[in-house]
Amino acid sequence: MKKRIINQKYRNTIIWISGITASGKTTLGNRLAKDLKPYGIENLDVLDGEDLRNRLDRSYGHSEEERTKAFPKMLEIINQSYAQGNIVIVSTVSHKRYMREAARNNFQNFMEIYLKCSAKTCAQRDFKGLYQKAINGELDLFPGITEPYEESLDSPELVLDTSILSIEECSEKLLIRTLKFLHTLQQ
Repeated sequence: MKKRIINQKYRNTIIWISGITASGKTTLGNRLAKDLKPYGIENLDVLDGEDLRNRLDRSYGHSEEERTKAFPKMLEIINQSYAQGNIVIVSTVSHKRYMREAARNNFQNFMEIYLKCSAKTCAQRDFKGLYQKAINGELDLFPGITEPYEESLDSPELVLDTSILSIEECSEKLLIRTLKFLHTLQQ
């Protein structure tokens, strides 16, 4: 499958990877950027949820109200990179359907990837101990424990079950689907 394309510049695009904490968003987002480079795709920007939060105008909490306030500001940061012509890989929980719909409506070239994974599996992977804190009632809002991840009404462009598929399998499927998506934008 590996075909090297020299200095191919694709249109600005948003690759939006969402799922609950520890479903593999950051790992797969970073891996996708690495996997796209041998194809000559250089106009890449990887924006992880934590990195986005660190770039906001102030510190926002994780309550529903705080997330709602922070989200438009995150979209502004993402839009700055998108406006520069980048393929922006966004890895964020964005567990509310309206967030992903707003992002899709905000950007012309948008591909949504949903990482489906049970809270039980994610809790086993959670090296930060956040799931245990949520189970103990120490976190008011924690998707997968205190409230569900709201799946999109319109199907995402790709759903990866990261509780069944390995990182390698997910990465390969993500790369193939992304390359197809980017190619259709060029036509």
